[in-house]
Amino acid sequence: MFEQVLNEVSPDYRDKIQMYKVDIEDQIDLAIQFGARGVPYMVFISKDGGVNSNVGAMDENTLKYYFEGLLSK
Repeated sequence: MFEQVLNEVSPDYRDKIQMYKVDIEDQIDLAIQFGARGVPYMVFISKDGGVNSNVGAMDENTLKYYFEGLLSK
């Protein structure tokens, strides 16, 4: 379900934010590095290096809020 929200919102930010999808079962070291404890798990890294994460699905407005926050830093 969250994948649908991500697919709906992400095209608006394609040229502004780099996005990567990682299978945490295949990339265990990366999952540990970022502290993934549930699925879906999103990590937001701003230009200044600040890291923010979220466990669980988001609606479109919440995802846009996080994306806009990245762009404002």
